[in-house]
Amino acid sequence: MLTLLTFPGSFGAPSHSPYCVKAMCLLQMLGLNWQPEYMHDPRKMPLSRLPVLKDGDQLIPDSAHIQMHLEAKGVDFNAGLSELEKAQAHALVQMTEAGLYNILVHDRWLVDASWEHTRAKFFKAIPWLIRGPLTRNLRKGIRSKMMAQGTAQFSESERVEHMKRDLVALSAQLGEFAFLFGDAPTAADAAIAPVLDMILNLPVETAARCLLRSWDGLTAYVVRVSDAIYPGAQPVKLSVAA
Repeated sequence: MLTLLTFPGSFGAPSHSPYCVKAMCLLQMLGLNWQPEYMHDPRKMPLSRLPVLKDGDQLIPDSAHIQMHLEAKGVDFNAGLSELEKAQAHALVQMTEAGLYNILVHDRWLVDASWEHTRAKFFKAIPWLIRGPLTRNLRKGIRSKMMAQGTAQFSESERVEHMKRDLVALSAQLGEFAFLFGDAPTAADAAIAPVLDMILNLPVETAARCLLRSWDGLTAYVVRVSDAIYPGAQPVKLSVAA
């Protein structure tokens, strides 16, 4: 049985991390037996982060590598897509993981009111005596990364303007489809919907959460994806190479 090493869930999502949820969705789409193994400290894992897929004696880190590992076994997460659509899907995933994901991280960690909830949920397993110093250092590191990456350098209104462009692109691709590329979910949905889901369920009313909640088509899209491919959903029938 495949085992996914993953962060536990919070704020209604099956994991803290959208990358872990992405891997869960890909495994759910397979229709094979798999199980989660929850962890809080990924430092001993390959690449020192989660998710990690345990397949026999192999440990495959990173959600993109997990997808490639499963595709190497003959699974097609993009069945029916043209080469152009596959290129568009890749671009949309990269846009989401470089833009919307960083807004999620910023609002979880650097908005003071949100941080209080994030710290309580993410680090509840850490003994109280060391939780304060550890989380302060972690938050300081996140702030430095967000400054270097650029998201934390912008004002809230500037971040919202950047976010609007990403949401317009996703809405244009979605159109009247149930999923981003038609009536069936693909790998792009597994990657993008969890990020949107976690912005929608930020614990406080940030400008990003407010903006996305006003985008009815995308909020309904997230519900469809979660119903279709989140853990517990009926497996999607995927094509497998002979």
